Amino acid sequence: MSMPEIPEGTNRPNLNETLIDLLESIALEEMALAHLMNAKAEEMQAFVGSNLDFPTNPSNDDILRFDVSVTRFMETLMFKELFLLRKLETALALRTQLPDEE
Repeated sequence: MSMPEIPEGTNRPNLNETLIDLLESIALEEMALAHLMNAKAEEMQAFVGSNLDFPTNPSNDDILRFDVSVTRFMETLMFKELFLLRKLETALALRTQLPDEE
């Protein structure tokens, strides 16, 4: 299967502009993930307490449930990072199709 060709037109971006858009979208997603990780870290600090004293006095089941939620959150972030890496690899592969600029 060959690469699809984008027809030329006044409103169509060229390949270079498309690559820039892809890289910008990756950067924006990375920033969003960083904000999510920061929010989860603050949630963990509140749960554990600044002195590791568990201020809400959670039960063992509460601690296990929280641990599972953190694990699932981190797994989700890991999959998202793998997706973004694949997106970056694709953008780099497309970059080789651009004519050399001098």
